[in-house]
Amino acid sequence: MSEAENKTNAQVKTAISFKNLTEQAQSVLAQAEAEARQLNHNYLGTEHLLLGLLGEGENQAAKVLNELGIDLASARLAVEGIVGRGETPVPAEISPTPRTLKVIGIAGGEAHRLNPGSRIGPEHLLLGIVAEGQGLAAGVLETLGAPLQKVRAQTFISLISASRVNQPAAPRSNVVTCRIDDRDLDAIDALIEAGIRNNRSDAASWLIHVGLEANRELVEKVYGTVAEIRRLRVMAQALAQEVTEGKSASTGQDEKQADEESDQ
Repeated sequence: MSEAENKTNAQVKTAISFKNLTEQAQSVLAQAEAEARQLNHNYLGTEHLLLGLLGEGENQAAKVLNELGIDLASARLAVEGIVGRGETPVPAEISPTPRTLKVIGIAGGEAHRLNPGSRIGPEHLLLGIVAEGQGLAAGVLETLGAPLQKVRAQTFISLISASRVNQPAAPRSNVVTCRIDDRDLDAIDALIEAGIRNNRSDAASWLIHVGLEANRELVEKVYGTVAEIRRLRVMAQALAQEVTEGKSASTGQDEKQADEESDQ
């Protein structure tokens, strides 16, 4: 790589680091560079970006990867097994590869699509790795048992969950009105008469709680099923978005081609 290319890459890296990335994402890049140097690699590849996400550790992307069974140690072994260690000293300045810059560019698009005007965070970097799909980092994820579509879906779920936590919860009434049969009403009245509960509302609430506790195993299975439904819904929405964007791009190309042919 020429001196001019190295200078351009360094300038791009600086602009990305200090203008477009959140502080946490900048920490990820710093960790990625440290991982590259540890392996005596004189470049910053997508594989180092993945190690940086895991090495920083406190970001949403790392938590998603951990939940999928991927930790820093296993990812390091996978990267070293594929690329090996460098034998020459690492220069003072190392530059991101074109593919890494592409991943960061895609991450910027993901950040803007999810929240226009926002900066790139670690979770967007992970989405960029997955969306680009051809880098060594994507291969490592697949090798370690994390299909790219699943990583993408889990990242979206994490983002949705985080947004709900950060937003004030909408007021939710804890009063439930329902119609019950005579047998249940007799049981409620018996609880009141025996002095176990004070009123019908209190007795009904107590019976619901007792019922949930008695059927905890079933309730936990239901929670698991609901979580899977939510994951699949997010995955379906992501796929639909990709198909829509693909069709829009294809339509745009067709229209451009038609315009060019009409001009000839």
